[in-house]
This record gives sequence, structure tokens and C-alpha cells, in this order.
Amino acid sequence: MPDVLSGKSSFSMPTPKPKLRKVTKAKKTNTDVPSQMNEETLIWSGESSNQTKAQKEFNDALRKHKETIERTKEIEPLFQLVNDTYLNVVLPELNKQKQLERERFELMCSILLEEKLSFGKMQREFLRRYLLDMCNDALAEDSEFYSPFRDQLETKFEKMERIRYKNQMESRIKQTFGVDIDLDDFNRTQFDSDEEREVHEEKYRDFREKYEEYRSEYFRKSQSGFKEKSKSKAQMEKEKKQLEAERLLSTDINSLFKNLAKLIHPDKEQDPVLREKKAKLMTKLSGARDNLNIAEILEIKLQVDELIPNQQTNVSFHDTSIKRFVGIIKSKIRELEDSIKQRFFTHPLMADFPSSKITKETLDVYLKRVKLDNQMVTKAYQKEVDQLTKEPKYIKEMIRELQSLGVQF
Repeated sequence: MPDVLSGKSSFSMPTPKPKLRKVTKAKKTNTDVPSQMNEETLIWSGESSNQTKAQKEFNDALRKHKETIERTKEIEPLFQLVNDTYLNVVLPELNKQKQLERERFELMCSILLEEKLSFGKMQREFLRRYLLDMCNDALAEDSEFYSPFRDQLETKFEKMERIRYKNQMESRIKQTFGVDIDLDDFNRTQFDSDEEREVHEEKYRDFREKYEEYRSEYFRKSQSGFKEKSKSKAQMEKEKKQLEAERLLSTDINSLFKNLAKLIHPDKEQDPVLREKKAKLMTKLSGARDNLNIAEILEIKLQVDELIPNQQTNVSFHDTSIKRFVGIIKSKIRELEDSIKQRFFTHPLMADFPSSKITKETLDVYLKRVKLDNQMVTKAYQKEVDQLTKEPKYIKEMIRELQSLGVQF
């Protein structure tokens, strides 16, 4: 699956200019001033030439954050296009293929089991094993249809081995969980009614609950064993620094939150229009504070400066604080990009998307090919069904083709 969102932008978008305001300084700063020095500056305003390195990094991170948010908006119609294509075009084709595959399988079984043709020993065995594999693969999906064919296609030895393995598994389940189950019945997926399904689920509910507890306990012990490994001095030092950085970041966010909250508290506003706007901003601000989302708090800060330009926030931080802000904004950017990737590329239609750049044009080309490929598969199944129906000996040609493709048993 292509990693289209790590490092490079997947969309061609204009880069928005940062909102720069007149800088307020305690001292004159220099772009080469080390971050440990005590100069304090409003990090989200000022001319570019007057900004420290940390301030420029902050503006770059905030701009990237805005671009990523825009990208999440741009991906929505593209995702909808993929989903519509899947539901309205591909899924109907897949359903046709499933039905044709069953017809094809049934015709091939009929030719073999009813001895409508004479086969050589190797041809017969190849065909039997091929059909039995198809049958076993499809049993979980439709056991009612495929189980009778499995019983006819299996040799006596294969049947005995299958039953032996099934009995072993049921015995292990009995020993581990203290419940008796029939695996054939447990794996059943076809029911005549919702009531029958509910009875089936109730029958095996006790086993499912015990199995989930077993899995959770196994996972907990695995994690516990992993955590018990001794940590190196470097790891402990790194964790200590991370905890301290998080503590300082929380202090910085609290300072900015309190400053903004004083300006936009709706109870102190007489103008009803402004009161409503401030109430909305206050709700967003509280949510951002609860999630320690510095990127969103700073977006709200810019909105507050526009809403009440004569009472702009007067919060200042050292370069060390700015660097912490940059770190948290970058982590939010990664979260946004991961959410885009997770939503888009886990879609069943996107497994083979060949491009590293998602655009309407590349997507249209890909989806067109997917549609054509599925239509071709449907036609191929239909052709084989028609040929087998009209002329059963066509099955020998199918066997030769499968063998030429390297299918072996």
C-alpha cells in the first residue's frame, strides 16, 4: 500500500501565508540567539526578518497543520467517489462473479462425479483436488451449499483425517474452556431466520465470552512480560526528559488558555452578537484545552485577535516553549495524516492503488481500470459457465490451462 502521506504532500495546494502581526519584544532578538536565552517574543506575530529560528519553525509547523486540515477536506469527495464506485459498480460485479463461480463449480462437480466424461487417472485426480480445494475455501462462506460436495469429493482417508483433526480441536477446547462445542455447527453462517441465528449465538455465547477472556489474559501477560524487561539508562533519561517537556508544555498551554479565556468569556460581553461568537469560541477553546491541542488553541488565538483586534492577547514565551509547541503541532499533523491514510487506504477498493499522489485525475484512471478488470472477470466466468453447459468436454481444456499456470496438488 503506498505511503502517500508521509513526508510529501499528496495534493497540489497553494501555500497560505501566515498571519503575521507586529512583534512585541522584551529585548531585541537575533535569529542566531540560542534557545536557552531569556528573550520573550509573541511567537505568532512579527516580520520574518525579526523572528528567531524557533519562531520560524513554529510558523512553518502551523502552516503545515492548516494545509493538512485542508487536505482532510479535499480527501472527502475523493473518498466518496471511491465508495460510490465500490457500492454501485464493483460490488454488483462481485456478486455476479460469486454466483457464476458457484454455477461453474457445480457444473464441474457434475461432470466429474456423474462421470459425464472419461478422464485419465491423473486428470481425474487433478480435477478432484482442485474442486476440493475450492470447496474447502468456500465452506466458511456458505457451508450449506458446499458441505455436500465436500463429502462427495473427499477420499475416505481425507475424511478420516478431517474428522480426527476436528475431534482433537474440540477436545482441546473442552480442556481449556470446559465447554462442549461442535466446530461444524459453531462455524455455521447460514440461518433460516433471525430467531434461529439468535438461538445459535446463545448456544455458544458462554464459549465466546470465555475465549475473549482467555485472549485478553494472554495479551496482558505478553505485554507484562515485555514491560518487565529492564530499561537502559538512555531510555530512562529519554523518558524523564519527555515527562518534563510534557509538564512544561502543559504550563505553557495553561497560560495561553487563561489569557484567551479572559478575553472571550461570554458573561462579560454586552453585545449579543459578540456574546454568541465568544460563547462558540469558548466552547472550542475548552475542548482544545482538555485535549492539550496547542495547534487548535493557537488557531483560536488568531480568531480572537480578529474578533477583538484592539485587545489582542499579550502572552509571550521563551524559545524553549516555542520548540515544545512545534513538537506538539507536528504530532497533531502526523495524527491527521494517519487518519487520512487509515480511512482512504483501508477501503477494500484501494489495496492496489498504484500512485503515490492522490488526485482526482489519478483516481479516475485507477477506478476506470478497476471497473474494466471486474467486468472482464465476470465475462470470463460467464464464458466458462456457457461453455461447460453447452460442451462438457471444455473442462479438459480448463484443466490443461490450470496446469500450464503451474497449479499443483
